Amino acid sequence: MPRTRRSSAPAHPTDLASHLRRETAAAHSSLEESLSLLSQPLDRQRFVRVLERFHGFHAVWECAIRQRSKFAAFHAPRARLPHLRRDLAALGRTTAEIRALPLCAEAERLAGDEAAALGSLYVMEGSTLGGKLIARALADAGWAPAGGITYFDPYGRRTGEMWRGFQGFLAAQDPDRDRAAAGARETFALLEEWLAA
Repeated sequence: MPRTRRSSAPAHPTDLASHLRRETAAAHSSLEESLSLLSQPLDRQRFVRVLERFHGFHAVWECAIRQRSKFAAFHAPRARLPHLRRDLAALGRTTAEIRALPLCAEAERLAGDEAAALGSLYVMEGSTLGGKLIARALADAGWAPAGGITYFDPYGRRTGEMWRGFQGFLAAQDPDRDRAAAGARETFALLEEWLAA
């Protein structure tokens, strides 16, 4: 009797969120080490500059994500550009100064196809979890504006709920997993490069 060939596919495929977490672990660690936002002292000037660079990224990236109609409605209540504008204004930047900030044109390519855009969304939504730690540390910084720096903690008490909502959204998608993982890694790499410039 001929031997039946076994499938190389796992009996219980890993869910997409776990796949993306595993495939981006090194890139995630590299960005965290590069930024080192919790290094003491928590310097006002450094945080203003980091927020300005995040603004340049989000101004392009969020526009590109919105052009993906499949993700536009889902992402709309999760937009963080308004938080960045609020934070920068609270830290002394004028509207004209904020409008003149450099833009990260390369961020547009992160939404080049739906799988890549989904991987990129995973990175940015995941950043709200670690962002709570940063927001907590900044609460004791004497220079922090009233209400804190909201970019790092945009959902407040709803962070867990919003992350579970994203996981549910992610589970309903069926992208090319390798392309989604590549999109997530490209997002981490571009952020590391852009924020360090």
